Amino acid sequence: MKKIKSIIILFLTTLILFSCADKPRTGPGGPTLVPGASKEVLAQEPGWYKNPPKEEGFIVGKGEGTSASKRGSRAKAKNDLINDLQQKSKVISEGRNEDFIKETGGDYDSEVYQQFEQIQTTVWNGVIENWTEKNSQTVVEASFDAQGNKKNIYRCYLLGEINVFLADQRLLEKMKKEKELMTAFQATQAYDKLQEDLERYKDKLGM
Repeated sequence: MKKIKSIIILFLTTLILFSCADKPRTGPGGPTLVPGASKEVLAQEPGWYKNPPKEEGFIVGKGEGTSASKRGSRAKAKNDLINDLQQKSKVISEGRNEDFIKETGGDYDSEVYQQFEQIQTTVWNGVIENWTEKNSQTVVEASFDAQGNKKNIYRCYLLGEINVFLADQRLLEKMKKEKELMTAFQATQAYDKLQEDLERYKDKLGM
C-alpha cells in the first residue's frame, strides 16, 4: 500500500512540474512578452526612435508605452514623452539658476532669485504643454495574460519636440514685467547670449 501511495505522489508531482513548465511566464503587472521577445522589441524600434534627429534650438523627447488597447499605449507614450521633456528642460533651467546666482554674486534679495526660478518653471511648463509631434508608430506584439492565454498588446513609440527659442522669448517677456529682476539679469552673460540667439533665429519665431 505504501509503495502504491509513493508512486501516486511521484506521478502527481511530475504532472504538476510539467504543467508549470508548459505555461508561459507572466508578470505581476499583467501580460508579459513571450520568451525571447526582448530582442524582438529592440529590433522593431523605429530608426527615428533609436537615433532622434537633432535640430538646433529644439529639445527632442521620446516616449514609449504598452497597453492592451492602441489608445492606451499612445496615452502612456505621451506621459513618458512629457516626462522626458520635463527632465531635459529642468537641466537647462537649473543651470541658468546657478549661473544667475553666481554672476550676480548674491547681491540681490532672495525674492529676485525665487522670481527667476518661478518664471522659468512657468515658461517651460507652458512650452511643454504645447509640444509638437514629430513621429509615431504603434506595433502589435504577441503576449500572454495571467492565465497563460495568448493575446496581443500594443506598443507605441512617440517622438516630440519643444522650441527652446520660443521659451527664451517668453522668458524675456515675463522678466520685463519685473524691473529689479530684469536689471539683475541684464548684467549677466546669459542675457547677452539669449539676445544673440533670439536675433539669430527670429525668422523661426516669426518675429
